[in-house]
This record gives sequence, C-alpha cells and structure tokens, in this order.
Amino acid sequence: MRFASALIHRHRYPDRHFLAWLVPVGLAVSAWPTAGVHTAEPTWRDIRRSGPFVFHADFSLESHQRLLSSLKTLPDDFRNVLALSTRGRPIHVHLLANRRRYREHLNRRVPGGSRRRALFLKASDRSYVFAYHHGDWERDLRHECTHALIHDALPYLPLWLDEGLAEYFEEPVSREGTVHRHINRLRWSLRFGWSPSIQRLESRKTFASMRAADYREAWAWVHFLLHGPPTARRALTDYLAAIRHQAPPGHFSQWLEKRLPDAPSRLKTHLRRLER
Repeated sequence: MRFASALIHRHRYPDRHFLAWLVPVGLAVSAWPTAGVHTAEPTWRDIRRSGPFVFHADFSLESHQRLLSSLKTLPDDFRNVLALSTRGRPIHVHLLANRRRYREHLNRRVPGGSRRRALFLKASDRSYVFAYHHGDWERDLRHECTHALIHDALPYLPLWLDEGLAEYFEEPVSREGTVHRHINRLRWSLRFGWSPSIQRLESRKTFASMRAADYREAWAWVHFLLHGPPTARRALTDYLAAIRHQAPPGHFSQWLEKRLPDAPSRLKTHLRRLER
C-alpha cells in the first residue's frame, strides 16, 4: 500500500534523510494497511514486539540480539533523559535483508524513499521505520526510531532540535563517555574560529537547507544541554514540556538566552573538555 498525508523523514546523508509534510504519494489513506492500493507484502520470517516497536523482518532476527537489545532500551532512555513520555502508539519497524529487497519494498509504498538507507514515516495512528541490514544499521535504526518517539510524544519540534536529538540517541546512553564521531570535526571547527549559533540553526527551515555541519552543531547543542550546567538541562526539558502542553514557547534561542545568556561560549568550553 502506498502512503498519503504522512510525515516522512529520510536520513540526512546521501545514503541515509529529508522531510515532507502531507506528501501526496498515492491514494488517500490514513494508515497502513487500510483501503487503497494493495501491494504484496514480503514474507515476514520474524515478527516480534518490544515496547512500542513491532519488528517485521524478512530474515531471522535470532543473530541480531545486540540490535534488539539496543532498541529495547531506547524508549526508557528517551523518557529518562528528556523527562518526556510518549503516547505508546505502535512503531512498525520493517527490516529487509538487503538493499535490493528494501528498494522493492519501499518503491511500492513511498516513491523515492528507497534512495535512502533508512526512513521514518508517520501516519495518523502509528509510525513506520524502514531499514535494511548493513554494517551501520544500528545507528540508522536508533536515529529513525528516535524520530518516531519524538513525534509520538510531541505535536511538533524545531527541525534542528529534532535532528539534534536523533543524532544524540544514535548511541546508547550506556555508551556515554566514548568519543563521539562528531567530536573531531567540531574540534577542528573551533580551531578555525567557528562559533555556535542556535539562531543559524533555526534559520534552516527545510531538510534541503541542512548541511552536515548543521547536524554536527545540532548534536553539540543537545549534548551541551543534557550534560552541561543544570540550568541548560532545565531549559531543554522545560521547553519540551511547554510544547507537549500546547503552550508555544517560541524560538529556543530566545528561550535559552533568558536562562543562560552565555550559552554559546559555554558550549565551546564544553566541547573542548570533551576532547580530553
């Protein structure tokens, strides 16, 4: 079945994501698999549930316990770190054995989506994540499943913060303290005079305008907000709570400046400490 009136996230890198609101991709359907254009489903060899996630795989998942364990802890980490509960709507995770099967599966449902290595799609009553098995699929899946949790918990979120949180949760909280893949590039940026700016990130209105440097900076801000001074963490969790309770808090840059005016310089200090 093809999807319409849905929110689609595609992973940011050439092989991995992009957003379209109310994308007209076929007959009008509110959720899969209700009425519409029927297509053959894969023969799911393994179907299992863990929390909000319903895994559908066209191969056995027995040898992928590390992945399943990693995703099993994600909802609790999300709630504990952000003080944010989800509504518990199902998140259907479709796992294909290789890229060819993935492309065939997605081309029938989300035209153009198969160009990416992983994809999140939100329908009216549930969410979907699509991915295929490859060497870095745990990171892809955690990123897209974080998007699914965010959009189950909140009615909206600024683009840069949505991506920053997804980048942050790519690594399990239990691995906090390891050197993150963004650190080296951020370190070089600091050496060449880069200054962080939430206002600059807020000016990125579409995924097409987001660059790799923006994703790194979004991760850096989220890491600082969660692991910097307590005032920064409260600023983030209070901002998310305001959105959840339908009390529009405005731009986060203004929200944070009122609570932590020197946040940009503190972020630079925070990143330098992470180098050690």
